[in-house]
Amino acid sequence: MFKNNTPYFKRGNILKKGMLMNLRDYPRKFFDFYFQDYSNGVIAGSSIFIEDKHFCVNEGIVKFNDIIYISDGISRVKYFNSNKEMIVKIKFRDKREEKDYSCYESDIIVDDNLQIEENELELGRFKLREGAYLRSEYNNFSDFETEFNTVNIINVLYANVSRPTLHPSIVEKFANNLLELSQDDFIDIAFAMECLNSRMVRRDLLENYLNRKLELKKERYTNLEIYKHMKNIIKELLGNRVIKDEGRKAPKIIVD
Repeated sequence: MFKNNTPYFKRGNILKKGMLMNLRDYPRKFFDFYFQDYSNGVIAGSSIFIEDKHFCVNEGIVKFNDIIYISDGISRVKYFNSNKEMIVKIKFRDKREEKDYSCYESDIIVDDNLQIEENELELGRFKLREGAYLRSEYNNFSDFETEFNTVNIINVLYANVSRPTLHPSIVEKFANNLLELSQDDFIDIAFAMECLNSRMVRRDLLENYLNRKLELKKERYTNLEIYKHMKNIIKELLGNRVIKDEGRKAPKIIVD
């Protein structure tokens, strides 16, 4: 049966073993049950920002190989100009046993190995020119793919049911563009509103939208393929708006 037994901690009560076990097990069981069907990837938080030549990762939660990892502070790793692509990764260590704990730990690293190994998750990548500064803000949708001096988050995996999905910032930016640019396409509008109404959008929904919108038949796409299709959709919508705006211009009257 389902139950929720909440222990009372108040003056006069005897602190019992069962009360401490309740505190120990409840949060862990909640995480395990809630995210048991989720894939590897970022669950919450873990947003990135740049500060004083450091790549900074905010506190957050990630899932890897059925284990939930929690970071309760900002992690900082120094970056440097290399003129070649670098990847910021979470590198998961082997399980370590102590007297009172089973320890699952990880490190944040900057690596020029573009292969994501079996014990790693990507948090972002960049290619920094000599003398330039790295940035993690994006001016428009195309800016997510800027080659130099910008943190690229396209390949970051966000945990979701069965399969990982795209970074929510990318999906949100795309949805806002659809609502602004798509005038009478019901599929665009419905998809955009669903995206903005969800904290995380399932990968299946993204792929089905692309197949319907672009009349494609591919079952699965990489993160980069999804992003490029989104980028092309926005580009086409921008072109259509320019044509419509030009068509609305009042004809010129020439007086002889």
